[in-house]
Amino acid sequence: MKIDIKKENVWIWGIGAAGKWASDNINSNVKGFIDSGAAKHNLKYNNLSVYSPENVKKIIKDDDLILVTVLDIQDVIPIIESRFINNEWSAFGELMANQKAGNNLTGVSDEFVEYTLKAVELCHKNFLNKNDKFLHSVDIVISEKCTLNCKDCANLMQYYKNAKNINYEMVVRDFENLTNKIEHVFEVRLIGGEPFFNKDIYKIIDYFLESKKITKLVIYTNATIPLKAELMKSYVTPKLVFSITDYGNLSKNTDKVIGVLKEMNIAYRALPPNNWTDSATIKDRKRSEPSMIDIFERCCGKNLFTIMYGKLYRCPFVSNAERLHAIPYDEKNGVSLEAPLEDIINYTTKIKYLPACNFCNGRSHDAPEIVPAIQAKGKLPFKEYSNTFEKKS
Repeated sequence: MKIDIKKENVWIWGIGAAGKWASDNINSNVKGFIDSGAAKHNLKYNNLSVYSPENVKKIIKDDDLILVTVLDIQDVIPIIESRFINNEWSAFGELMANQKAGNNLTGVSDEFVEYTLKAVELCHKNFLNKNDKFLHSVDIVISEKCTLNCKDCANLMQYYKNAKNINYEMVVRDFENLTNKIEHVFEVRLIGGEPFFNKDIYKIIDYFLESKKITKLVIYTNATIPLKAELMKSYVTPKLVFSITDYGNLSKNTDKVIGVLKEMNIAYRALPPNNWTDSATIKDRKRSEPSMIDIFERCCGKNLFTIMYGKLYRCPFVSNAERLHAIPYDEKNGVSLEAPLEDIINYTTKIKYLPACNFCNGRSHDAPEIVPAIQAKGKLPFKEYSNTFEKKS
């Protein structure tokens, strides 16, 4: 049964799994897709084209509805309300309640579609209800060590000369400090570096699978380190997903890792590295405040909330740049996980830019793509600032 939309003609904002599924499962005439990602503008799905917001503005009719299907609805609504003032919009997640995949023509599994639809539902409903105690996702850095040395790594691992693992006790302490105030996190993502460099990884996974504060646990791995199947007997649960970046010849263990996950019936997705942009250089760009506001507004990573050493950050660039002392210390770049709830909500919802934006090249949706995973011969040099971060962390 198709989802009832009260408009004859609809444009779908977002060409992800939720957007594709929506185009096949609503009762309106879908005119096409809108997406800010420049790499997506040459795509088609079921003969429907993908347009940039600028190009669709030339052809959209005043009576057409814009149906928002992306997770970060808070980033899209200001664009719609400023550029499409004659058009109504609707949040797709508000129309769903534990929606099943049903008529799934997207080319991805029913499990992944249902996982995506649930994420959209929760993000949209919490946004519309102004529930600031819900976070869609939190990245938790558990290792600064990596088996690769990609010179354009957006998480800045190519700069760590004395990389460390973050131990189980710190990971648990930091997360519980956050969730003593924040009610629920839909998705916790364990990242690095390479998370399986951390000897506590299986203990950390056990902790999050038992946590009632999260819906999904996603492990981001480059599949270069073999899995220990004997420690994974309890991992067959819809709560767990492995996200594998397949680096081809750079990893001899990808097939082994996937083989273990298949054998144990653990959900995973494996994709080659893609959508890399030149966002890994650290440099004082001497930007004005309006320029930093602009770079922040256009950033596709400003809601990649990241936990590292007792603090919550808006993105992996600022968390790792501060850890490396590659930017001057500024208390506005992050917020302590022991801070009052009001301070955490202000940081996650109300700031206009980060001082660290002055040192970032930017990560806009329309940034040109670069060749991914080029390996550096050694750790890259950077200017190190003398600051007080260690004392405050």
